[in-house]
Amino acid sequence: MKRNQLLSAVGAMLFVAGSLAAQDKPGTLAGIEFQKPKNGMVPQYEAGRKQKAAWHKQKNDTASLLVWETLTGDNTGTYLVGRFGMHWADLDKPSISVEDDTAEFQKVIGSNVESVVDRYYEFLPKVSRTDPGDTAPSKFSDVVIFHVRYGKGSDFRSAIDRVHEAAEKTKWPVKFGWYVLANGGQTGEYVLSLPRSNWADFEDKPDTKPFRDMLKEAFGQAEADSIIDRIDHSVERETSEIIQFRPDLSYMTGK
Repeated sequence: MKRNQLLSAVGAMLFVAGSLAAQDKPGTLAGIEFQKPKNGMVPQYEAGRKQKAAWHKQKNDTASLLVWETLTGDNTGTYLVGRFGMHWADLDKPSISVEDDTAEFQKVIGSNVESVVDRYYEFLPKVSRTDPGDTAPSKFSDVVIFHVRYGKGSDFRSAIDRVHEAAEKTKWPVKFGWYVLANGGQTGEYVLSLPRSNWADFEDKPDTKPFRDMLKEAFGQAEADSIIDRIDHSVERETSEIIQFRPDLSYMTGK
């Protein structure tokens, strides 16, 4: 074999091996369907979701399908149905075909749903502080959605980078996860998710430093003010909502 052919062959093998290794690692893509039941059809919708979860178990689906219910905000009553830890390539080879999945959805749920909106989000692990030991979602999540001004994305990202750095430096006990909308809506949407184990967990904790004080401890007053200013000037608006995890409607592998 000629030298150039050999190098090309080795390069191709290394590329394939690297790609396979990357695929073995959990991905950062989350696919979420926002499903709004028809008025008065919530019991039927939830019964259908339980049937759908049982169907996934029967089919030995290799990916969990998790469900949350929105409790507050403009989307109250909407259910979030999502898969997490994916790579884009996983969508090319689902363990259950899209055709079979859609047919089952239409059979047991479709007639009870007013609307379905699909969105894809990228999880941002480098600016998130999550507990690797958590094997299931918290009972509630406090969700804050930031709509970043056009052209201000880099300012916002640099600010949340510094927030993460400050939290690590001060050992701030607050856990949080950041996501950015990848496709399916207005660009510049960042989602901050804060886990809450119960309703009491929404209370301010006297032994936990407030956000601004944490930044000041980490970097001093001037830099803390600069971070807050970058966020304020890069965000056009923000909204919040509370969602509740519904394990009774979810399919989780291994259970």
